[in-house]
Amino acid sequence: MSKVKSAICLVLMTLLVAGLCLICFVSFPVSDISTYNSILSMTDKDADLGMAYGGKDDKSERYLGGGYSVVYYPEGVISAEEYEATLGGKQNESDKTKYAEKYAQVGSLYFEKDKIKLGEDGKPNETFAADFQNAAKLVTERYERLYKEDIRVSVVDGYTIRVFAPVSYVSSFTYFSYTDDLVIKSGSGSDASSATQIMPATERKDDVIGDYVRSAGTSAGMNGVNAVTIELTEKGRAALLSATEGATEDANVTIFFMVGENTILRMGTDRPLDESSLPISSATMTEMEAKTSAILIDTTLNSVSTDLTLKIADQTAYHAQYGENALMMLYIVYAVLAVVMLVFFFVRYRLLAFAHLYTYLLFVCASVLCVWAIPFLTLSTETFTAFLLTSVLLSVSDAITFENVRKEYALGKTMTSSVKTGYKKCMWKLFDLHIVLALIGFFTFFVALPPFSSFAFVLGLTAVFSGLGTLIVNRFNWAILMAYTPKKGAFCNFKREEVEDE
Repeated sequence: MSKVKSAICLVLMTLLVAGLCLICFVSFPVSDISTYNSILSMTDKDADLGMAYGGKDDKSERYLGGGYSVVYYPEGVISAEEYEATLGGKQNESDKTKYAEKYAQVGSLYFEKDKIKLGEDGKPNETFAADFQNAAKLVTERYERLYKEDIRVSVVDGYTIRVFAPVSYVSSFTYFSYTDDLVIKSGSGSDASSATQIMPATERKDDVIGDYVRSAGTSAGMNGVNAVTIELTEKGRAALLSATEGATEDANVTIFFMVGENTILRMGTDRPLDESSLPISSATMTEMEAKTSAILIDTTLNSVSTDLTLKIADQTAYHAQYGENALMMLYIVYAVLAVVMLVFFFVRYRLLAFAHLYTYLLFVCASVLCVWAIPFLTLSTETFTAFLLTSVLLSVSDAITFENVRKEYALGKTMTSSVKTGYKKCMWKLFDLHIVLALIGFFTFFVALPPFSSFAFVLGLTAVFSGLGTLIVNRFNWAILMAYTPKKGAFCNFKREEVEDE
Protein backbone atom coordinates (compact mmCIF):
# COMPACT_ATOMS: atom_id res chain seq x y z
CA MET A 1 0.00 0.00 0.00
CA SER A 2 1.41 3.41 -0.98
CA LYS A 3 2.15 6.07 1.60
CA VAL A 4 -0.59 8.37 0.27
CA LYS A 5 -3.25 5.67 0.49
CA SER A 6 -1.95 4.63 3.90
CA ALA A 7 -2.10 8.22 5.13
CA ILE A 8 -5.69 8.61 3.95
CA CYS A 9 -6.71 5.31 5.53
CA LEU A 10 -4.93 6.13 8.79
CA VAL A 11 -6.61 9.53 9.05
CA LEU A 12 -10.03 8.03 8.32
CA MET A 13 -9.46 5.21 10.81
CA THR A 14 -8.32 7.67 13.47
CA LEU A 15 -11.36 9.88 12.92
CA LEU A 16 -13.65 6.84 13.05
CA VAL A 17 -12.15 5.56 16.30
CA ALA A 18 -12.11 9.04 17.88
CA GLY A 19 -15.70 9.72 16.84
CA LEU A 20 -16.97 6.40 18.17
CA CYS A 21 -15.13 6.87 21.46
CA LEU A 22 -16.62 10.36 21.80
CA ILE A 23 -20.14 9.11 21.12
CA CYS A 24 -19.83 6.06 23.35
CA PHE A 25 -17.96 7.35 26.39
CA VAL A 26 -17.92 11.16 26.69
CA SER A 27 -20.74 13.21 28.20
CA PHE A 28 -20.52 16.98 28.29
CA PRO A 29 -22.76 20.04 28.87
CA VAL A 30 -24.16 21.59 25.69
CA SER A 31 -25.69 24.59 27.43
CA ASP A 32 -26.78 25.67 30.88
CA ILE A 33 -29.89 23.54 30.65
CA SER A 34 -28.92 20.56 28.49
CA THR A 35 -26.25 17.88 28.42
CA TYR A 36 -25.01 15.50 25.74
CA ASN A 37 -25.21 12.01 27.20
CA SER A 38 -22.83 9.33 25.97
CA ILE A 39 -24.07 5.96 24.74
CA LEU A 40 -22.62 4.28 27.85
CA SER A 41 -24.47 6.68 30.16
CA MET A 42 -27.74 5.93 28.32
CA THR A 43 -27.24 2.17 28.43
CA ASP A 44 -29.67 0.44 30.77
CA LYS A 45 -27.96 -0.63 33.99
CA ASP A 46 -29.00 -3.66 35.96
CA ALA A 47 -30.64 -2.91 39.31
CA ASP A 48 -28.03 -5.05 41.07
CA LEU A 49 -25.32 -2.52 40.24
CA GLY A 50 -24.73 0.67 42.21
CA MET A 51 -23.07 3.91 41.04
CA ALA A 52 -24.78 7.13 40.13
CA TYR A 53 -25.67 7.62 36.48
CA GLY A 54 -28.03 9.97 34.72
CA GLY A 55 -28.56 11.91 37.93
CA LYS A 56 -27.09 14.97 39.60
CA ASP A 57 -24.19 15.46 42.00
CA ASP A 58 -26.66 16.00 44.79
CA LYS A 59 -26.91 12.62 46.51
CA SER A 60 -30.71 12.88 46.81
CA GLU A 61 -30.89 12.84 43.00
CA ARG A 62 -28.45 9.97 42.48
CA TYR A 63 -29.21 6.41 41.50
CA LEU A 64 -27.13 4.22 43.78
CA GLY A 65 -28.41 0.87 42.54
CA GLY A 66 -31.78 -0.76 43.01
CA GLY A 67 -35.05 1.02 42.67
CA TYR A 68 -38.76 0.31 42.42
CA SER A 69 -40.86 -1.65 40.01
CA VAL A 70 -44.49 -0.55 39.79
CA VAL A 71 -47.43 -1.77 37.74
CA TYR A 72 -50.28 0.46 36.51
CA TYR A 73 -53.62 -1.31 36.10
CA PRO A 74 -56.65 0.23 34.38
CA GLU A 75 -59.56 0.83 36.72
CA GLY A 76 -61.49 -2.45 36.92
CA VAL A 77 -58.50 -4.68 36.13
CA ILE A 78 -56.67 -6.75 38.76
CA SER A 79 -53.87 -9.30 38.66
CA ALA A 80 -54.38 -13.03 39.06
CA GLU A 81 -52.54 -12.87 42.40
CA GLU A 82 -54.93 -10.24 43.76
CA TYR A 83 -57.94 -12.15 42.46
CA GLU A 84 -56.83 -15.42 44.04
CA ALA A 85 -55.92 -13.75 47.33
CA THR A 86 -59.28 -11.96 47.61
CA LEU A 87 -61.22 -15.04 46.54
CA GLY A 88 -59.37 -17.18 49.06
CA GLY A 89 -60.17 -14.69 51.82
CA LYS A 90 -63.94 -15.07 51.40
CA GLN A 91 -65.46 -16.94 54.31
CA ASN A 92 -68.34 -18.77 52.62
CA GLU A 93 -69.11 -20.23 49.23
CA SER A 94 -71.86 -17.69 48.49
CA ASP A 95 -69.42 -14.77 48.78
CA LYS A 96 -66.87 -16.65 46.70
CA THR A 97 -69.43 -17.29 43.98
CA LYS A 98 -70.54 -13.64 43.88
CA TYR A 99 -66.95 -12.47 43.69
CA ALA A 100 -66.05 -14.95 40.96
CA GLU A 101 -69.09 -13.93 38.89
CA LYS A 102 -68.04 -10.30 39.21
CA TYR A 103 -64.87 -10.88 37.16
CA ALA A 104 -63.95 -12.40 33.82
CA GLN A 105 -60.47 -13.73 33.10
CA VAL A 106 -58.60 -12.28 30.14
CA GLY A 107 -55.21 -13.92 29.84
CA SER A 108 -53.47 -13.57 33.20
CA LEU A 109 -55.67 -10.63 34.25
CA TYR A 110 -59.18 -10.35 35.65
CA PHE A 111 -61.65 -7.72 34.37
CA GLU A 112 -64.58 -6.39 36.37
CA LYS A 113 -67.59 -6.99 34.13
CA ASP A 114 -69.60 -3.97 35.33
CA LYS A 115 -66.77 -1.54 34.54
CA ILE A 116 -65.30 -3.00 31.37
CA LYS A 117 -67.49 -4.39 28.61
CA LEU A 118 -66.13 -7.53 26.98
CA GLY A 119 -66.93 -8.65 23.46
CA GLU A 120 -68.25 -12.03 22.41
CA ASP A 121 -64.67 -13.22 22.01
CA GLY A 122 -64.04 -12.53 25.70
CA LYS A 123 -61.73 -9.59 24.98
CA PRO A 124 -62.20 -5.91 25.92
CA ASN A 125 -64.09 -3.81 23.40
CA GLU A 126 -62.30 -1.58 20.90
CA THR A 127 -63.03 1.59 22.88
CA PHE A 128 -61.30 0.26 25.99
CA ALA A 129 -58.39 -1.08 23.94
CA ALA A 130 -57.91 2.31 22.25
CA ASP A 131 -58.15 4.15 25.59
CA PHE A 132 -55.50 1.87 27.07
CA GLN A 133 -53.16 2.39 24.12
CA ASN A 134 -53.53 6.16 24.52
CA ALA A 135 -52.89 5.92 28.26
CA ALA A 136 -49.84 3.68 27.74
CA LYS A 137 -48.46 6.10 25.16
CA LEU A 138 -49.00 9.01 27.54
CA VAL A 139 -47.29 7.29 30.49
CA THR A 140 -44.37 6.20 28.31
CA GLU A 141 -43.87 9.72 26.97
CA ARG A 142 -43.82 11.13 30.48
CA TYR A 143 -41.12 8.77 31.65
CA GLU A 144 -39.09 9.26 28.48
CA ARG A 145 -38.95 12.98 29.26
CA LEU A 146 -37.09 12.10 32.43
CA TYR A 147 -33.64 10.54 32.12
CA LYS A 148 -34.46 7.71 29.76
CA GLU A 149 -31.35 5.71 30.65
CA ASP A 150 -32.56 5.29 34.23
CA ILE A 151 -36.06 4.04 33.51
CA ARG A 152 -37.67 1.14 31.69
CA VAL A 153 -41.36 1.20 30.66
CA SER A 154 -43.15 -1.75 29.07
CA VAL A 155 -46.68 -3.00 28.44
CA VAL A 156 -47.18 -6.45 29.96
CA ASP A 157 -50.05 -8.93 29.92
CA GLY A 158 -51.69 -6.87 27.19
CA TYR A 159 -53.37 -4.33 29.47
CA THR A 160 -50.95 -3.32 32.23
CA ILE A 161 -47.95 -0.98 32.28
CA ARG A 162 -44.80 -1.92 34.17
CA VAL A 163 -42.22 0.70 35.13
CA PHE A 164 -38.82 0.32 36.74
CA ALA A 165 -37.24 3.50 38.10
CA PRO A 166 -34.46 4.40 40.54
CA VAL A 167 -35.34 5.34 44.10
CA SER A 168 -35.08 9.08 43.45
CA TYR A 169 -37.90 8.88 40.87
CA VAL A 170 -40.53 7.32 43.12
CA SER A 171 -42.39 10.65 43.37
CA SER A 172 -43.24 10.34 39.66
CA PHE A 173 -45.20 7.09 40.07
CA THR A 174 -48.40 8.70 41.32
CA TYR A 175 -48.30 11.87 39.21
CA PHE A 176 -47.63 10.01 35.97
CA SER A 177 -50.67 7.78 36.50
CA TYR A 178 -53.06 10.74 36.10
CA THR A 179 -54.82 10.66 32.74
CA ASP A 180 -57.53 13.30 33.29
CA ASP A 181 -57.61 16.76 31.69
CA LEU A 182 -55.80 19.77 33.11
CA VAL A 183 -57.99 22.46 34.70
CA ILE A 184 -57.05 25.69 36.47
CA LYS A 185 -59.10 27.04 39.35
CA SER A 186 -59.00 30.09 41.59
CA GLY A 187 -60.16 30.45 45.17
CA SER A 188 -59.70 32.39 48.38
CA GLY A 189 -58.48 29.52 50.54
CA SER A 190 -56.34 26.39 50.44
CA ASP A 191 -59.22 24.06 49.56
CA ALA A 192 -59.42 23.40 45.83
CA SER A 193 -62.86 21.78 46.10
CA SER A 194 -64.50 25.18 46.75
CA ALA A 195 -62.47 26.99 44.05
CA THR A 196 -63.93 28.19 40.75
CA GLN A 197 -62.69 26.84 37.44
CA ILE A 198 -61.25 29.60 35.25
CA MET A 199 -59.48 27.63 32.49
CA PRO A 200 -61.03 26.31 30.37
CA ALA A 201 -64.21 28.31 30.83
CA THR A 202 -67.07 26.08 31.98
CA GLU A 203 -69.70 28.09 30.12
CA ARG A 204 -68.01 27.41 26.78
CA LYS A 205 -68.13 23.74 25.85
CA ASP A 206 -65.82 24.21 22.88
CA ASP A 207 -63.02 25.58 25.08
CA VAL A 208 -60.00 23.37 25.74
CA ILE A 209 -57.07 23.93 28.06
CA GLY A 210 -54.72 24.30 25.12
CA ASP A 211 -56.45 27.60 24.30
CA TYR A 212 -55.15 28.98 27.61
CA VAL A 213 -51.86 27.20 28.40
CA ARG A 214 -49.07 26.96 25.86
CA SER A 215 -46.53 24.79 27.73
CA ALA A 216 -44.91 23.99 31.06
CA GLY A 217 -41.23 23.72 31.94
CA THR A 218 -38.78 24.04 34.83
CA SER A 219 -36.39 26.73 35.93
CA ALA A 220 -34.16 27.48 38.89
CA GLY A 221 -33.55 30.87 40.45
CA MET A 222 -30.18 32.25 41.56
CA ASN A 223 -30.85 31.06 45.10
CA GLY A 224 -31.36 27.50 43.87
CA VAL A 225 -35.13 27.43 44.37
CA ASN A 226 -36.78 25.14 41.82
CA ALA A 227 -39.81 26.36 39.91
CA VAL A 228 -42.34 25.18 37.37
CA THR A 229 -42.94 27.81 34.69
CA ILE A 230 -46.38 27.89 33.04
CA GLU A 231 -46.49 29.64 29.67
CA LEU A 232 -49.93 31.14 29.00
CA THR A 233 -51.53 32.27 25.77
CA GLU A 234 -53.08 35.73 25.49
CA LYS A 235 -56.44 34.16 26.32
CA GLY A 236 -54.93 32.46 29.37
CA ARG A 237 -53.25 35.70 30.47
CA ALA A 238 -56.57 37.53 30.30
CA ALA A 239 -58.32 34.80 32.29
CA LEU A 240 -55.59 34.90 34.96
CA LEU A 241 -55.83 38.69 35.27
CA SER A 242 -59.61 38.49 35.58
CA ALA A 243 -59.35 35.84 38.33
CA THR A 244 -56.77 37.77 40.38
CA GLU A 245 -58.13 41.31 40.02
CA GLY A 246 -59.40 41.25 43.60
CA ALA A 247 -56.13 40.05 45.11
CA THR A 248 -54.74 42.26 47.90
CA GLU A 249 -52.47 41.84 50.90
CA ASP A 250 -55.54 41.21 53.04
CA ALA A 251 -57.38 39.02 50.52
CA ASN A 252 -55.04 36.62 48.74
CA VAL A 253 -56.16 34.63 45.70
CA THR A 254 -54.94 31.05 45.24
CA ILE A 255 -54.51 29.53 41.78
CA PHE A 256 -54.81 25.74 41.58
CA PHE A 257 -53.42 23.64 38.72
CA MET A 258 -55.26 20.34 38.74
CA VAL A 259 -55.36 17.16 36.70
CA GLY A 260 -58.84 15.87 37.28
CA GLU A 261 -59.45 16.17 41.02
CA ASN A 262 -55.76 16.05 41.89
CA THR A 263 -53.98 19.30 42.76
CA ILE A 264 -50.55 19.38 41.11
CA LEU A 265 -49.46 22.97 41.83
CA ARG A 266 -50.83 25.94 43.72
CA MET A 267 -49.74 29.52 44.15
CA GLY A 268 -51.07 32.39 46.18
CA THR A 269 -50.92 36.02 45.12
CA ASP A 270 -51.61 39.32 46.85
CA ARG A 271 -51.73 41.30 43.61
CA PRO A 272 -53.36 41.02 40.19
CA LEU A 273 -51.35 38.88 37.79
CA ASP A 274 -50.97 40.13 34.23
CA GLU A 275 -48.22 37.80 33.01
CA SER A 276 -47.84 35.31 30.18
CA SER A 277 -45.02 33.43 31.95
CA LEU A 278 -46.00 32.24 35.40
CA PRO A 279 -43.25 30.78 37.65
CA ILE A 280 -44.52 28.64 40.52
CA SER A 281 -41.93 27.82 43.16
CA SER A 282 -41.56 26.49 46.66
CA ALA A 283 -38.62 26.36 49.04
CA THR A 284 -39.29 22.65 49.59
CA MET A 285 -39.74 21.70 45.91
CA THR A 286 -36.94 19.43 44.70
CA GLU A 287 -35.64 19.44 41.15
CA MET A 288 -37.26 16.04 40.53
CA GLU A 289 -40.64 17.21 41.85
CA ALA A 290 -40.51 20.31 39.65
CA LYS A 291 -39.59 18.27 36.59
CA THR A 292 -42.30 15.68 37.30
CA SER A 293 -44.98 18.38 37.71
CA ALA A 294 -43.90 20.21 34.55
CA ILE A 295 -43.87 17.02 32.47
CA LEU A 296 -47.29 15.99 33.78
CA ILE A 297 -48.84 19.36 32.90
CA ASP A 298 -47.10 19.69 29.54
CA THR A 299 -48.05 16.19 28.35
CA THR A 300 -51.62 16.64 29.52
CA LEU A 301 -51.95 19.66 27.22
CA ASN A 302 -51.27 17.64 24.09
CA SER A 303 -52.45 14.16 25.03
CA VAL A 304 -55.21 12.26 23.26
CA SER A 305 -58.36 12.25 25.35
CA THR A 306 -58.99 9.04 27.29
CA ASP A 307 -61.64 8.04 29.81
CA LEU A 308 -59.42 5.34 31.27
CA THR A 309 -58.17 5.72 34.86
CA LEU A 310 -54.95 4.08 35.99
CA LYS A 311 -54.25 2.79 39.49
CA ILE A 312 -50.96 1.75 41.04
CA ALA A 313 -50.38 -1.77 42.34
CA ASP A 314 -47.63 -4.36 42.76
CA GLN A 315 -44.94 -1.91 43.86
CA THR A 316 -41.73 -3.82 44.54
CA ALA A 317 -38.42 -2.53 45.92
CA TYR A 318 -35.09 -3.74 44.53
CA HIS A 319 -31.72 -3.27 46.14
CA ALA A 320 -28.25 -3.28 44.64
CA GLN A 321 -27.20 -6.89 45.24
CA TYR A 322 -23.51 -6.19 44.82
CA GLY A 323 -23.39 -2.94 46.80
CA GLU A 324 -23.76 0.74 46.02
CA ASN A 325 -20.46 1.03 44.13
CA ALA A 326 -20.51 -2.22 42.15
CA LEU A 327 -20.56 -0.48 38.77
CA MET A 328 -17.65 1.74 39.75
CA MET A 329 -15.68 -1.33 40.83
CA LEU A 330 -16.35 -3.00 37.47
CA TYR A 331 -15.06 0.09 35.69
CA ILE A 332 -11.94 0.12 37.87
CA VAL A 333 -11.24 -3.57 37.25
CA TYR A 334 -11.64 -3.05 33.53
CA ALA A 335 -9.38 0.02 33.56
CA VAL A 336 -6.63 -1.91 35.36
CA LEU A 337 -6.83 -4.82 32.93
CA ALA A 338 -6.85 -2.44 29.95
CA VAL A 339 -3.69 -0.72 31.23
CA VAL A 340 -1.98 -4.08 31.74
CA MET A 341 -2.94 -5.09 28.19
CA LEU A 342 -1.59 -1.87 26.67
CA VAL A 343 1.66 -2.06 28.63
CA PHE A 344 2.23 -5.60 27.41
CA PHE A 345 1.58 -4.76 23.77
CA PHE A 346 3.65 -1.57 23.72
CA VAL A 347 6.58 -3.19 25.53
CA ARG A 348 6.47 -6.35 23.45
CA TYR A 349 5.62 -4.89 20.01
CA ARG A 350 6.41 -1.16 20.34
CA LEU A 351 4.59 0.93 17.71
CA LEU A 352 2.84 -2.12 16.26
CA ALA A 353 0.70 -1.98 19.40
CA PHE A 354 -1.26 0.86 17.77
CA ALA A 355 -2.68 -1.67 15.29
CA HIS A 356 -4.06 -3.67 18.21
CA LEU A 357 -5.20 -0.51 20.03
CA TYR A 358 -7.29 0.69 17.06
CA THR A 359 -8.76 -2.79 16.66
CA TYR A 360 -9.57 -3.07 20.33
CA LEU A 361 -11.23 0.35 20.54
CA LEU A 362 -13.48 -0.51 17.59
CA PHE A 363 -14.34 -3.78 19.34
CA VAL A 364 -15.25 -1.96 22.58
CA CYS A 365 -17.37 0.67 20.82
CA ALA A 366 -19.23 -1.97 18.79
CA SER A 367 -19.97 -3.91 21.99
CA VAL A 368 -21.26 -0.84 23.85
CA LEU A 369 -23.46 0.22 20.92
CA CYS A 370 -25.04 -3.24 20.73
CA VAL A 371 -25.74 -3.50 24.47
CA TRP A 372 -27.35 -0.04 24.31
CA ALA A 373 -29.39 -0.74 21.16
CA ILE A 374 -30.64 -4.28 21.89
CA PRO A 375 -33.72 -3.94 24.16
CA PHE A 376 -33.26 -7.08 26.26
CA LEU A 377 -29.63 -6.32 27.18
CA THR A 378 -28.47 -4.25 30.14
CA LEU A 379 -25.09 -3.42 31.58
CA SER A 380 -24.83 -6.11 34.25
CA THR A 381 -22.28 -8.42 35.81
CA GLU A 382 -23.27 -11.10 33.27
CA THR A 383 -22.83 -8.95 30.18
CA PHE A 384 -19.67 -7.37 31.60
CA THR A 385 -18.15 -10.80 32.28
CA ALA A 386 -18.90 -11.96 28.75
CA PHE A 387 -17.39 -8.77 27.32
CA LEU A 388 -14.30 -9.18 29.51
CA LEU A 389 -13.76 -12.76 28.31
CA THR A 390 -13.93 -11.81 24.65
CA SER A 391 -11.68 -8.80 25.32
CA VAL A 392 -9.06 -11.26 26.54
CA LEU A 393 -9.79 -13.46 23.53
CA LEU A 394 -9.20 -10.57 21.13
CA SER A 395 -5.98 -9.56 22.85
CA VAL A 396 -4.64 -13.12 22.92
CA SER A 397 -5.62 -13.65 19.27
CA ASP A 398 -3.81 -10.50 18.18
CA ALA A 399 -0.77 -11.54 20.19
CA ILE A 400 -0.81 -14.98 18.52
CA THR A 401 -0.82 -13.41 15.05
CA PHE A 402 2.01 -11.06 16.04
CA GLU A 403 4.07 -13.94 17.42
CA ASN A 404 3.56 -16.04 14.30
CA VAL A 405 4.77 -13.16 12.15
CA ARG A 406 7.70 -12.60 14.53
CA LYS A 407 8.83 -16.19 14.01
CA GLU A 408 8.64 -15.90 10.23
CA TYR A 409 10.55 -12.61 10.26
CA ALA A 410 13.25 -14.13 12.43
CA LEU A 411 13.92 -16.72 9.73
CA GLY A 412 15.04 -13.96 7.36
CA LYS A 413 11.86 -13.36 5.37
CA THR A 414 10.67 -9.91 4.36
CA MET A 415 8.00 -8.28 6.52
CA THR A 416 5.36 -8.64 3.79
CA SER A 417 6.13 -12.35 3.40
CA SER A 418 6.26 -12.82 7.16
CA VAL A 419 2.83 -11.25 7.68
CA LYS A 420 1.29 -13.32 4.92
CA THR A 421 2.79 -16.61 6.12
CA GLY A 422 2.20 -15.86 9.82
CA TYR A 423 -1.48 -15.12 9.34
CA LYS A 424 -1.88 -18.15 7.09
CA LYS A 425 -0.54 -20.47 9.77
CA CYS A 426 -2.91 -19.31 12.50
CA MET A 427 -5.90 -17.97 10.59
CA TRP A 428 -8.06 -21.09 10.43
CA LYS A 429 -7.36 -22.06 14.05
CA LEU A 430 -8.45 -18.62 15.22
CA PHE A 431 -11.40 -18.66 12.81
CA ASP A 432 -12.60 -22.01 14.16
CA LEU A 433 -12.14 -20.87 17.76
CA HIS A 434 -14.26 -17.74 17.28
CA ILE A 435 -16.96 -19.52 15.26
CA VAL A 436 -17.31 -22.30 17.83
CA LEU A 437 -17.47 -19.81 20.71
CA ALA A 438 -20.06 -17.69 18.88
CA LEU A 439 -22.24 -20.72 18.11
CA ILE A 440 -22.03 -21.92 21.71
CA GLY A 441 -23.05 -18.47 22.93
CA PHE A 442 -26.01 -18.07 20.59
CA PHE A 443 -27.22 -21.64 21.14
CA THR A 444 -27.02 -21.26 24.92
CA PHE A 445 -28.95 -17.99 24.67
CA PHE A 446 -32.06 -19.81 23.43
CA VAL A 447 -32.05 -22.45 26.18
CA ALA A 448 -30.63 -20.63 29.22
CA LEU A 449 -32.39 -18.85 32.06
CA PRO A 450 -32.65 -15.04 31.68
CA PRO A 451 -29.55 -13.99 33.72
CA PHE A 452 -27.30 -16.49 31.96
CA SER A 453 -28.95 -15.93 28.57
CA SER A 454 -27.70 -12.33 28.46
CA PHE A 455 -24.20 -13.58 29.24
CA ALA A 456 -24.45 -16.16 26.46
CA PHE A 457 -25.81 -13.69 23.88
CA VAL A 458 -23.14 -11.09 24.58
CA LEU A 459 -20.48 -13.82 24.52
CA GLY A 460 -21.64 -14.96 21.09
CA LEU A 461 -21.99 -11.44 19.74
CA THR A 462 -18.62 -10.18 20.96
CA ALA A 463 -16.93 -13.39 19.81
CA VAL A 464 -18.02 -12.43 16.29
CA PHE A 465 -16.60 -8.94 16.79
CA SER A 466 -13.36 -10.41 18.15
CA GLY A 467 -12.98 -12.69 15.13
CA LEU A 468 -13.58 -9.87 12.67
CA GLY A 469 -11.19 -7.65 14.58
CA THR A 470 -8.36 -10.17 14.70
CA LEU A 471 -8.58 -11.58 11.18
CA ILE A 472 -9.57 -8.47 9.21
CA VAL A 473 -9.35 -5.14 11.06
CA ASN A 474 -6.08 -5.84 12.84
CA ARG A 475 -4.34 -6.94 9.65
CA PHE A 476 -5.63 -3.87 7.81
CA ASN A 477 -4.36 -1.58 10.60
CA TRP A 478 -0.98 -3.29 10.42
CA ALA A 479 -0.76 -2.71 6.67
CA ILE A 480 -1.48 1.03 6.85
CA LEU A 481 0.91 1.59 9.78
CA MET A 482 3.83 -0.28 8.21
CA ALA A 483 3.88 2.00 5.16
CA TYR A 484 5.48 4.81 7.18
CA THR A 485 8.75 3.22 8.26
CA PRO A 486 11.73 1.80 6.35
CA LYS A 487 12.84 -0.10 9.47
CA LYS A 488 9.90 -2.44 9.74
CA GLY A 489 11.58 -4.82 12.14
CA ALA A 490 12.37 -2.07 14.63
CA PHE A 491 8.84 -0.68 14.22
CA CYS A 492 7.43 -4.02 15.43
CA ASN A 493 10.32 -4.87 17.79
CA PHE A 494 11.05 -7.93 15.64
CA LYS A 495 14.62 -9.25 15.32
CA ARG A 496 16.21 -11.70 12.95
CA GLU A 497 18.04 -14.74 14.25
CA GLU A 498 21.79 -14.35 14.16
CA VAL A 499 23.56 -17.34 12.57
CA GLU A 500 27.16 -17.84 13.74
CA ASP A 501 29.78 -19.15 11.34
CA GLU A 502 31.36 -22.40 12.40
